[in-house]
Amino acid sequence: MSRIVAAGSRDDLLASGGTRAVLLQFDADEAEALASLAAQIESLLSESDPAAPELTRLFPVAYSDDASAAAEFARYTRPELQRRKIDAAVAVREAVEAASALGIDDERYTHNIELGPDAVLPWLTFLTDLRLVLADSIGVEIDGSVPDAADAPSEELAQLRELQRGVYDWAAFLQDSIVAALELP
Repeated sequence: MSRIVAAGSRDDLLASGGTRAVLLQFDADEAEALASLAAQIESLLSESDPAAPELTRLFPVAYSDDASAAAEFARYTRPELQRRKIDAAVAVREAVEAASALGIDDERYTHNIELGPDAVLPWLTFLTDLRLVLADSIGVEIDGSVPDAADAPSEELAQLRELQRGVYDWAAFLQDSIVAALELP
């Protein structure tokens, strides 16, 4: 299971020149899955029709009661927001692909990534986007309720939704752990 470690104290962070805020540690399977998920989100954001239903939660309508104002708002804000989301997915994918053991003795963690202060926001952005896409796919409601995968119309779809729910929960764990690691004493 992945592990997130914070700099031991503010002094540790300052001693590293402010370059290490969080250490992410993944085993090979987790790293492969994370790189693949980042590539999929990157592709989804780059290639999808702006009105695609799987993007609804990533780009919610600003003015639900005024289609013209909503379109105008989207025209001015969406390209930059979409670019930042793509950049975040690329940053995560590239960081995972470049990860190494970093001299850490625990052989379970073959992919270790040091996130400096500037790298944290792209990771949190990507994890949020991943969770939003998965939430839409598995039917997470605004109140957080999740439909039972067993109610899916087929066994194959039920298994897919169970897998997606596991990834959704893992992304939440990573996101929560990074935020907790940043809350230095």
